[in-house]
Amino acid sequence: MKKLGKINKIKIITLSLSAAFISCSDDYLIDEQYDGLTSEIVYSDPTTAAATVTSIYDAMQMDMVEATIKGLNYPNTYSTLDFYNIGSDTFFNTYEVPTDFDGINQLWIKMYGGIVDANNAIYNIENMIESGNIEEEYGNRLIGESYALRGIYYSMLASNFGGVPLVTDITTTSEESLYTPRSSQNEIFEHVVQDLQMAIQYLPWSYNAENTGRVTRGAAYAYLGNAYMWLNDYNSAISAYENLEGRYTLESNYLDIHDYENRNGVESIFEIQMYSPSGAANWGGNDDNMNNFQWFTMPIEIQTYGGYTVPTEQYYNSFEEGDSRKLATLIGPGEEHPDPDINISEYPNIQANYGGINTCGTVENPWIQEGRSGYYEVKFWRNPLIDAYVGNIFSDQNLILLRYGQVLLSLAEANHRVGNDAAAEQYLMQVRNRAGLNNLPSGNMLDIILEEYRHELGGEFSLWWLLRRSGEHIRYISEHFGVSIPNGKDILPIPQEQVDANPNLEQNPGY
Repeated sequence: MKKLGKINKIKIITLSLSAAFISCSDDYLIDEQYDGLTSEIVYSDPTTAAATVTSIYDAMQMDMVEATIKGLNYPNTYSTLDFYNIGSDTFFNTYEVPTDFDGINQLWIKMYGGIVDANNAIYNIENMIESGNIEEEYGNRLIGESYALRGIYYSMLASNFGGVPLVTDITTTSEESLYTPRSSQNEIFEHVVQDLQMAIQYLPWSYNAENTGRVTRGAAYAYLGNAYMWLNDYNSAISAYENLEGRYTLESNYLDIHDYENRNGVESIFEIQMYSPSGAANWGGNDDNMNNFQWFTMPIEIQTYGGYTVPTEQYYNSFEEGDSRKLATLIGPGEEHPDPDINISEYPNIQANYGGINTCGTVENPWIQEGRSGYYEVKFWRNPLIDAYVGNIFSDQNLILLRYGQVLLSLAEANHRVGNDAAAEQYLMQVRNRAGLNNLPSGNMLDIILEEYRHELGGEFSLWWLLRRSGEHIRYISEHFGVSIPNGKDILPIPQEQVDANPNLEQNPGY
């Protein structure tokens, strides 16, 4: 969505102090293009006020690698032990993330940057409505976006770190604001509920084409249901999620969910918008409107470098026979890419050094360089232009953060929690039928639901959080992999840079 990208850099000088509790440089807070703007100037005009709301979305843009890949995707991918890292970040698979790991620090900075922007937008646009400087309905929609995004960012922070500082007002340089202590995880999710309930009052169900990608009422309901799940308020979660029925639907073909051309599809509830042309940036550049997820997942035999995220053979073998999600998630030796737009034989290095084969290695000669498994994720390997061998590592493929398949499985879990397994089975079978599976496995219902999360959402942006949300993650990892998670290491450490900057910010136990 171009609107989100083109004006997402506006910052206001008077707000730079409001984010002082975030340990980061002034460059993060002030863009030279808008150097000199004050809140009085910006919030006197609806156009520039709207731009400040658009800037809140910037917290989810790529920042190339650190925040979105290493702060959001890595924890949800590697912590499940169905994927592992070939590179410098192998500590995720042992639950020993260093406190000085920059990925989590950058995520913290970006999330709180978005929260500060949301706080200021809410306060100032409310004043604009009161003074007549913006039409009430439009102003309320902008306020609704701000509440929703703030709630989403706090949800992400609490899912990763547990309790975090709760800052909801325009902050100042007072000691109280600079050194905000942590609230508990439950307190954060209770506030997320409040934010999303406010957002729902003001947000539309959809936007015109020019504004596609903005947070909707549906996204607010979905994240509201998730917050209630964290709080073990399952009846309220069911009520929130049920508002999405009839508004969203599953893609008929699971492979289409992450199709490169299928932006903002019928199943997508909220996704990060990318629009810069593929391959249009150099490593270390500052174009936040593209991503390099594909480069992280493609075989090194194609690219000659990259390919850091590797699924396990155990994960490949865990899918039921006939489950169409399997080859739409990962492929192995001797298998072709399931997307007809991706022909392995057309990559230059495959033609030059591998005889132009059209498979992901062969059974006799699997692609297992440098300790890789021979299996490769395909959800993000969908843009035919991306190939590090020819210098193209950045893609404009959107990244889906939340989709309807997850909502249906959460409805199954919530109904099971309140004793309604008949309803739980109905929601499960909607997801399983799409995957070509016509029966429910025997066994414990909660374990069945956890396995559905695993096979529906593997490699995406929520699986570990869902396992941790269930409270069964320690047992799950032990039973599936024989691994005991060290005490306290099921959540990430508070970034050391933030602990050093705030004497009231306590580190998570075990770190």
